[in-house]
Amino acid sequence: MLKKIIFTIFNIFFFINSSAQIKKNKKFDLGPILANNDPETLLMVNMLQELNDSGDPINNYHWNKKLADLYYSQIELVPRDETVKYWFKYCTQLLLAGENKNCINQIEALLQKQNLVYENLINKSDLPLIELLALAYLRLGEYNNCQNNHNEYSCILPLENDAYHIDKQGSKKSIEIYSKIYNKFPLDKYKWLLNLAHMTIGEHPFNVPDSYYIKFPNWKKERKDFPKFREIAQNIGVAENGLSGGVSLEDFNNDGLIDVFITSYGMKDQSKLFINTGFGFKDSTEEAGLGGLVGGLNTVHADYNNDGFTDIFILRGAWLGKGGNHPNSLLKNNGDGTFSDVTKSSGLLSFHPTQTAAWADVNNDGHLDLFIGNESRSNESHSCELYINQKNGKFLEKSSEHNLSSIKGFVKAVVFGDINNDQLPDLYVSIMGAQNLLFKNDNGIFKNISKSAGVEEPKYSFTSWFWDVNNDGFNDIFISAYDESNLKNLSGDFVKELQGDQVISEKSKLFINNGDETFREESKSYGMDISMYAMGANFGDLDNDGWLDFYIGTGSPEFSSVIPNRMFRSIEGNQFEEVTSAGGFGHIQKGHGVGFADLDNDGDQDIYAVLGGAYEGDEYPNICFENPISSNNWIVLDLKGVDSNRSAIGSLLKIELDNGRTIYNSINTGGSFGANSLQAEIGLGSCKSIKKLTINWPNSKPQIFYNINVNKKYEIVEGQDKLSEKKYLKLRMRDNKKISHHN
Repeated sequence: MLKKIIFTIFNIFFFINSSAQIKKNKKFDLGPILANNDPETLLMVNMLQELNDSGDPINNYHWNKKLADLYYSQIELVPRDETVKYWFKYCTQLLLAGENKNCINQIEALLQKQNLVYENLINKSDLPLIELLALAYLRLGEYNNCQNNHNEYSCILPLENDAYHIDKQGSKKSIEIYSKIYNKFPLDKYKWLLNLAHMTIGEHPFNVPDSYYIKFPNWKKERKDFPKFREIAQNIGVAENGLSGGVSLEDFNNDGLIDVFITSYGMKDQSKLFINTGFGFKDSTEEAGLGGLVGGLNTVHADYNNDGFTDIFILRGAWLGKGGNHPNSLLKNNGDGTFSDVTKSSGLLSFHPTQTAAWADVNNDGHLDLFIGNESRSNESHSCELYINQKNGKFLEKSSEHNLSSIKGFVKAVVFGDINNDQLPDLYVSIMGAQNLLFKNDNGIFKNISKSAGVEEPKYSFTSWFWDVNNDGFNDIFISAYDESNLKNLSGDFVKELQGDQVISEKSKLFINNGDETFREESKSYGMDISMYAMGANFGDLDNDGWLDFYIGTGSPEFSSVIPNRMFRSIEGNQFEEVTSAGGFGHIQKGHGVGFADLDNDGDQDIYAVLGGAYEGDEYPNICFENPISSNNWIVLDLKGVDSNRSAIGSLLKIELDNGRTIYNSINTGGSFGANSLQAEIGLGSCKSIKKLTINWPNSKPQIFYNINVNKKYEIVEGQDKLSEKKYLKLRMRDNKKISHHN
């Protein structure tokens, strides 16, 4: 069969050239940078432009249009026995570039020329080719429907009627091919894709053959009666179409409303700032001076210079290895609605592949420092960096002086949290493919206590955070599993767990703090011992009951990894129940940056998530879930540091309620991939008032306030003995029910 394919490729190569040749990349438009005449910002824009102009597609696996062109040009040049390999690479890159129809045309033309039927390719040697065709049809259906006819129900499982595909050709053809593949190779991943394809055209569960039917949702594993959240991103103007990226939810212009800043992984993808107007969000990217500041897989925010305006740090180059020596960006908030890139003048300019960083005052001098987790693999060595704030807008790299220079590995998450309540931030580092690390902060010197603390697993890890999951006053640690060895079959793991079958891939871990600098692993007892394949994730309180819940963005770069993103609700700090399907959170597009924040000032937290994959053809509009739950009480606390850092990062709140319950809360942006607002949005359950609020600031004595009314927002300034109530009225976000299109 292989020889016949090689011969045929020569014969048909130019036969479909006109339909298969993809368009060349357009040169990046520098027009938007004219909105910002700041010399240093222009310097960063030019550096990013140069990376795009001079980059080698071979070192940039996500430059799929250029890679397709490259392999196309080599088909005639390589020896005859190499032809099929380069043609297959070409077809694969067509799919990854979003050229689904062209990929299909290439393969179908081959079959027609050879008088072959699908069954002829269902063997071990030709399986990758027929899989590629089936996946191309599945993607064609998704693009023609979920993208071109996008609405608030698109791609969210279980599908509503409005989410069913109008153009059914792609799904029907994928069912035809996958069913034939499954009959010979009955793997769970094919089983899931078949059920999913049937779902898209309204045939699940009643018209799915018994041979591969999957019961979904499995209400024995999920709570069925949880309130449904509405996906409103396009209605409020934040359904930005892009690839994987980060999000920072914060009040960037100090008007009391939470804004949205996002990035996208593509090296030409513009970062975007959406300002909350009270009726929706306005794209303020150009007027904010951000034009030309492109790319970035993640973002974290804080007020690094204590001027009262929150700044942003963008991380770039992740996963690219040799091609990932990109500059990060520190965006200084100028306080007038604009930002300036001050990466070089601040001393933060370096060139390493990274997607993770965290702010903390590691030496308790009242100024935030920055730790960056860089990626090292095989012959590529990139040490992690600790930048100490010099209190004048500048930073110095001081990892050696703080015993952190030895951290090398494929770092996927770095997070700070206080594990022993000594008001010093400790550091946890997630390393994919190696033991994870916990460093205790001993007066500014970090000591590795990973082994004695018992927090080194899982070996293949990704997202992480500190949180007090059981409200005992001690920070616990969550670390998600991401079994890199099984990324092509992660949907198979999802099916196994859905059906109650054993999964051998690594599971996520929940480490409960014992209060003595050791932890016990409790993922099984909490119902979290599952193969989440989490990328972006974060936590908050969905129902204002005072217990922390979390949302997981799932997936991998593989186009076949289309499993739901997942939401888990805490049951009084003792266990988690999945509420993905009932709550309407089960979006099957790949999930990355996740943020919890009260976007509409109604007292409960909404969720924003950046969707999209790593390849050029895997774009998708971001989503925003509006929280409908309002039965429990709440409080919003906006802390302003004076002796401590202005963002109050690292402060610990102890809230004693009138019903005898105590809730603990730490000021930070939450998880490692996606950044929550720094204002503390705290659910209080059914309590009617707060008897006592204790604030442990990093740099001053505790402050105590008594008898506080609930369902209000207060500003608290370090050292001032009065709470300042702030206006906090529910916003009237616009409700435009017209379906928008995303191309």
